[in-house]
Amino acid sequence: MPKQILKVTGLKKYFPIKKGFFNRTVGYVKAVNDVDFEINEGETVGLVGESGCGKSTTGNCIVRLLDPTDGSILYTAKDGTQIDLAKAKASEIKPYRKEIQMVFQDPFSSLNPRMTVREIIAEPAMLFKTWSKSEEQEMVAKLMTRVGLRPEYMVRYPHAFSGGQRQRVGIARALSVNPRLVICDESVSSLDVSVQAQVLGLLEDLQQEYNISYLFIAHDLSAVKHISDRIVVMYVGKVVEICETEELYSRPMHPYTEALLGSVPKLIADKSVRKATLEGEVPDPSRPPEGCFFHPRCRYATEECKKCDMKLIPVNPDDPMGHRTTCIRYKELSLKGV
Repeated sequence: MPKQILKVTGLKKYFPIKKGFFNRTVGYVKAVNDVDFEINEGETVGLVGESGCGKSTTGNCIVRLLDPTDGSILYTAKDGTQIDLAKAKASEIKPYRKEIQMVFQDPFSSLNPRMTVREIIAEPAMLFKTWSKSEEQEMVAKLMTRVGLRPEYMVRYPHAFSGGQRQRVGIARALSVNPRLVICDESVSSLDVSVQAQVLGLLEDLQQEYNISYLFIAHDLSAVKHISDRIVVMYVGKVVEICETEELYSRPMHPYTEALLGSVPKLIADKSVRKATLEGEVPDPSRPPEGCFFHPRCRYATEECKKCDMKLIPVNPDDPMGHRTTCIRYKELSLKGV
């Protein structure tokens, strides 16, 4: 039985909509709306969905860059202690911050342009006293070598590096405090395809070397398939399917997952698949549809779909933490995978 290090239950993040002279709250954008999933030790969980579905907001809530509206984020530390990151105060979270790090989406804006690469990589380690001042240069040099950068470049500033090199600096910074869980927020989406492959390979090597767990947030299903053990599919702030990677790609159990898989670019275009791709607009997260949020765009929708409750249903009742979907018609549908 794998050891669980993070369990997210009922996570919500609502942003108030304010209008009028008195700036009154007239509604809420439900960016993350009752999300459940878990991450095991040494595992990579991919979090996928269309832009605006709440993926990055979920990651920001886990590291507490955003304060959740409701729900729990139960983290099990290296020493076995547990903390609910959703409800804990900033002072209570601080000892655990070195175990949970983040690699940000934009390598151009996530690095301080006024700091050298040496200062950027060393900052978390010096803050948590992981290294002494005398060890700083040696440890930075080791990390830069490990992520594929030349140590003599540590005196340079971020503007002197390419996008892929800056992302490597961001990865080295995250590794400086020996984390157990790294949130990769679209960490390869702004890179060239060849550089993406290098960074993905680097993340896999580092995982094996340091036994790191990843939450890999992305919209590129090819990259997610390459690196993930399990995949969580989100739609308008809700999780609609969770499954092991190979099974999800070969046997999806939700029409939205089928549509996402159908949108993956192929070398030879298949006209029959192209016709089945997703149409329509993503619903407004401040006014989501009744019942299943996906039913206005779903070609399999029935009247019952307009009234159902979007709860995750185990495909195999004997394995409640295995393949789960919110589609109430999953038994009767035969959905196409890749």
